[in-house]
Amino acid sequence: MVNGCNWSIAHRSEIHYGEIRPMPIHTSINHGFTTDCSGFVTLMAKWGGCSDPNGLNFGGQGYTGTMLKHLPHIPFKQTLRGDLLVIGAYPGIHVVALLEDGQLTNTPQVASLGGPGDPRSFLLSEEIGFFGSDVEVTYLRLQVPS
Repeated sequence: MVNGCNWSIAHRSEIHYGEIRPMPIHTSINHGFTTDCSGFVTLMAKWGGCSDPNGLNFGGQGYTGTMLKHLPHIPFKQTLRGDLLVIGAYPGIHVVALLEDGQLTNTPQVASLGGPGDPRSFLLSEEIGFFGSDVEVTYLRLQVPS
């Protein structure tokens, strides 16, 4: 998950923002793609060998709302790199992937695809700040198959 995010950030000129369904889940690493924030974290989960964060078996559908319904909600201090953060009350406004453990730092880096020039890495506090100081946030545990 995190390796895919880092690859995407390094190759952001090949990645474009667009609200497209089905998500480009058949894209392999080392190829550009067009998607939105939920498509981005879904594709990164697939590249990382994780379960579909939407609970839809990588069928190309889903959004922040399906992630909020499907994944376990966890406190910030239990977050691990690769976990997700949904910004905004249900059904959510935006989703990002954590690049660092919340257990180790109060200001982890996140990978975000939200518009032109993305994906990029931001501090968690910076990313949340884009949406206002009183925005609801939900941390989600990304499931890694055993």
